[in-house]
Amino acid sequence: MDTSDENEISRDSLKRCADQSTSNNPTSKKKRSKIKTKHMDPKILELRRIIQVSCGCNNLHKAIGAYDELHLQEGVKMEAQSYYNLLNLCEGLTERSVHIGTPKQPKSLTEETTNEICVEKNYSDEERKKFAFHLKDEMDSMNLPLNETAYTALIRILCKTGDLKEAETLLYQADGCDQCKPKLRMYSCMISAFCKRGDLDGALRIWARMSSIKRINKTGTQEISIDLSEREYLMLMKCATMVGDTKVMDRVLSELAEDVLVPSLDTTNAIIDWFQSKHSLRSSLDCYSVSALDRIQGIPPSEAPSIGPIYAEISNNHADESLPFWEISKSIPIDSSTGVLKSGCLSDKKLQPVALTQDTWDAMLHMNENIVLKGELEEHKKMSEFAGGGKGKKRILSGDELDKRAMHWNTFIHFLTTEYGQLRNKLDIVIDGANIGYYKQNFGGAPKHVDYRQIDRVVEHLRKQGKGVLLFLHERHFSKKLMPHWADKIVRKWETDKILYRTPHGSNDDWFWMHAALYCGRGTMVLSNDEMRDHHFQMLAHRSFLRWKERHQVHFDIEGKRVILKYPDVYSRRIQRLDSESLIIPLPKQGDENRFLDGAHQADDTSPTEETYVCITLKRR
Repeated sequence: MDTSDENEISRDSLKRCADQSTSNNPTSKKKRSKIKTKHMDPKILELRRIIQVSCGCNNLHKAIGAYDELHLQEGVKMEAQSYYNLLNLCEGLTERSVHIGTPKQPKSLTEETTNEICVEKNYSDEERKKFAFHLKDEMDSMNLPLNETAYTALIRILCKTGDLKEAETLLYQADGCDQCKPKLRMYSCMISAFCKRGDLDGALRIWARMSSIKRINKTGTQEISIDLSEREYLMLMKCATMVGDTKVMDRVLSELAEDVLVPSLDTTNAIIDWFQSKHSLRSSLDCYSVSALDRIQGIPPSEAPSIGPIYAEISNNHADESLPFWEISKSIPIDSSTGVLKSGCLSDKKLQPVALTQDTWDAMLHMNENIVLKGELEEHKKMSEFAGGGKGKKRILSGDELDKRAMHWNTFIHFLTTEYGQLRNKLDIVIDGANIGYYKQNFGGAPKHVDYRQIDRVVEHLRKQGKGVLLFLHERHFSKKLMPHWADKIVRKWETDKILYRTPHGSNDDWFWMHAALYCGRGTMVLSNDEMRDHHFQMLAHRSFLRWKERHQVHFDIEGKRVILKYPDVYSRRIQRLDSESLIIPLPKQGDENRFLDGAHQADDTSPTEETYVCITLKRR
C-alpha cells in the first residue's frame, strides 16, 4: 500500500475506530517525546496504515493479509497499537471502535478505492478466535501486556464461541493485570453470555466478581467495585424470567428502581414479561429450587428497598377461571399537577413522592464535607486518576491548601450553625448565584461579569413570595476589576439583609450551597439549572444524590423581567409501588436524558411529549 493512500481515507471511514486511544498503551506510562514518522521504517508505517484502514471498514481480511505479507513474510515489526487494533478487529468492532487518528486533508473515497479496501471475507467466530489467540501468544512471547480493550476483545470472542469457562479464566487474569484497568464492558459481555444461555449462577458469579476486584500494586492491595448499569439489569431480569428465579427478579428490579429514574422500553417490556409469565403466580404446594442468590457467594448486599412482592400466592383449590391475575395497562396519562393516573387499571390512584431516609440524608451531608476537606472520598482514590466532569486528571492538594480549605469550611459551618442552627426551617431556598448570573449571557459582546440585576430580580421574586433565601456567589465576582460600580448598591443590599454568602477563593461554590441545602433539611430547595454532574461523579452514593436532586432542585427561566420557577413535581417519576399489589413504571418522553441503554442522550421524536406510565396490579376474580 502506497503511503499516499493515507490521504484517500475519509474521516467517516475512520470514525468507526474511535475508542482505543494511545493512552491505553500500557507500555507508555510516562510522557515520551513522540517519534516522528519520517524517522520510522516506511514498512512499519505501511503496516500500521493498512490495519488502521481495515478498522475503518471493519475488514479483518485486509488486515490479516497485511499481517501475513508484511509481518510474517517480510519480518516487518508490528507496533503494540497495531496488535491492539487487530485484536479488536477480530472481535468485530460491534460495540465500540478503535481510535486511529484522522488524516490532515481527507478526501472522499472513490468507488474504486472503496471496493479495494472494503471487500471483506466472512470469517466464522472460530476462525476469528484462532487468529486472535495466535496474536495473544505472539504478544506473550514478546512480553507485550494486554490492556483493557484487548482483554475485552478476547473475552467477547470467547463469549461468541461459547467458551465461557475459558472466558472466565481470562477475566480473572485481566483482574490481576496492572496494565488492565477494569471497565464494566469487560464484565458485561460475560453476564450477557451467561444470561442468554440461561445460566443465572454464572451471571451472578460475574456480578460478584466485579463488585470486589482486588488489585495489588506498589501501595498495597486495593479493592475496586464496578456497578451494574441498566443493560446488565435487563439481561438479569430476562434470565430470571427464563428460569423462574423470583428472588433474583425481586433483587434486580429493586436495584433498577433505585438506579434508573426512567427505564428504556426494552427494560419495561422485560418487567412486563415477568408479570405475564407463570412465575408471577405461585402455588403454596409447588416446590421451588434454591435461588441463585443463595447459591452464589459475594453478591454485595442491597441498599435498595424491595420493590416486591412480584408474585402472588395462589391456592390449588382455585379453578382456572377464578385464579387471580396481573392486569397491565400501558401508556396511561397522568395529571401532572396532582400525580393522579387518568385511566387504566389504576385509574384515580396517586403517585407518591419518594423521599430519602434520614440515614441516607446524613450520609450525603458527611460525604459532601469529606469531598471538601479531603478533595475526594477515600473510596474514589482507588478508582480513577481523573476528576470527572471533563476536568482532566485530579490535582493533588498540598497540606497548606488543605489547611486553608479547612479554615474556610469551618468559618462556613460556624455561619450555618449560628444563623440556622435552631431555625433550619426558615431557609426555604438556597440560590446558586453564578448559575443565575450567567443565564442567557453567552451572546456576542456579553460582559465577563455575572448579571447582578438578573440575580437580584430572582432574589426579590422569591422574597415577595415570602421565601427565606440564601444567595451564594464566589468571591471573584466581587473583584473591583470585574464587578461594575453600579452593582455596589445591589451587593450592599444583599449584605445588609444578610442573604449573601461569599464563597472563598480556592473553593467551589457548589460545595457550599449544596451543604447549606442538606444542613437545613428537607424543606430547603436549591435554585439552579446546573445538573451537578461533578457531584454525581464524585458522590459515592450516586443513587441517593439523584433522588435528592429530583426532590429538591428548582429550575428557572427568565423572560425579560419575568421569572419562571419550576418546582419539583408533587410525586416522583420513577418505578414505585402504590400498594402491596400495584407497580408503576414511567415511560420515556421527549426531553428525557440519560438514556443509558439505547445509547441516546435524549428520548427521540417517536416518544410521547407527555408523561405516560405502565400500570401493573393484581386482580382477584
